Amino acid sequence: MSVKWSWVTRKEDKQASLRIGEGKFEGVVYSYGKVVLPEENEINSKGDLPFRFEYSILDNANMNREEFGNEFFTIIGDILVTIIEQQLQEENLEYRSDD
Repeated sequence: MSVKWSWVTRKEDKQASLRIGEGKFEGVVYSYGKVVLPEENEINSKGDLPFRFEYSILDNANMNREEFGNEFFTIIGDILVTIIEQQLQEENLEYRSDD
C-alpha cells in the first residue's frame, strides 16, 4: 500500500521525521529508530527478506493508540523500503555496525 508522505523537521530536532499525507493516518508524524536489514540467509517461507525497525510516533493526529496496528506498521514499513531504495539508487546509504 503506497501513501503520500513528506519529510518534516522542527528546529530542535536532530533528524527529520515523516508525516503521512493521506488516508486513515493522515497527519501522523513519526520517526524511525534502529533499522536492521536481514542477511541473505534469513529468507522467510514466502521468499522475502524481512527487516526489522523501530519507530516513534511524534504526533498521533488525535488518533487512539488502538488504531495503530498492523495496517500502520505495514504502511511505514513500505515507506521505509521506498526510502532505502531511493538512497541505494543515489548511492547515499550509510551502513553502521552495532559493534
